[in-house]
Amino acid sequence: MAGNCWQKEAIMPVSDFVVLLLFGNMLKPDFHISNGETSGSRDDYSQYRLLMELNARSFSYVLLNVRGMRPAVIKYFQWNQFKDSSIDEIMRDIVFEDEILTLPTIGEIFLVYNFPESSLVPERLFHPDLNQPLTDLVYGNLDKGLVINEKIPWWEFENVYRIPANLHKLMQQKFSSGKFWHFYSLQLKCHKMFTAKEENQLMKVFFYSDKMIVMVCRNGQLELFQSFSYQDSNDVAYNLLNCARQLRMEQEEISLQLSGLIEMKSALYEELQKYFLHITFDQLGDNIRITDEMREYPLHYFSSLLKMAICV
Repeated sequence: MAGNCWQKEAIMPVSDFVVLLLFGNMLKPDFHISNGETSGSRDDYSQYRLLMELNARSFSYVLLNVRGMRPAVIKYFQWNQFKDSSIDEIMRDIVFEDEILTLPTIGEIFLVYNFPESSLVPERLFHPDLNQPLTDLVYGNLDKGLVINEKIPWWEFENVYRIPANLHKLMQQKFSSGKFWHFYSLQLKCHKMFTAKEENQLMKVFFYSDKMIVMVCRNGQLELFQSFSYQDSNDVAYNLLNCARQLRMEQEEISLQLSGLIEMKSALYEELQKYFLHITFDQLGDNIRITDEMREYPLHYFSSLLKMAICV
């Protein structure tokens, strides 16, 4: 008598499980701030501007009511836990499922790429035929991404940078009318727009969960724009002090301006206070209306995002 046959159960690889888990339930934002004006039956968003910022480990956006100069929605996603999923897989899920990113008739759409493979080339030395060789020389040629360039307004630089080609194709497919920038380019434009008086020695630091971006200006002249990975406060202090030393800055004269994911009551901030005398958090000023919902968070969390939304 033949016995019953057990059907062999298929084993799902861990990486496939992670992808299915992600797409079966869309990645939840770490921050979601809304003033409620998109929750009704409105079908005309022509007076709104959508600005998105995207890097290898996070994605954020603001939907700005241009007429009222106030943010209607701010969201911030990060996916450090999904190391086995490609960025275009993660972003495909977000951009085609998020209720704001699928709104009709948004008046203006901008995408800011925040990837570190960027070279700021003086205009007099720039030639488009050198974009690829320059990028391969500085950053290597293992990454076969898309190399593009853009003129930085009010600065005599061209930004030559590399981004993931498949990701760019996806974002162009979803936002066909959108325009794109690199983070460095747009932040330099913002610096000109929002700086009333140039500091003698300014060091601006934009903090993310796993990296920081450092911009250094001396008397209005750009000296550095670079990304640094970090794991703890010691890494941050070391890299900032090393930048100051190599650029021959007077440490006690540096104006250190902070924005992004950093808390005043934190080990990181306490570490910075040991070495820098003049520390401030980035401010928004009067260019944008601060909603009650935003006041529940430190405003410097979103200052760089909101400034970019204003000055595009």
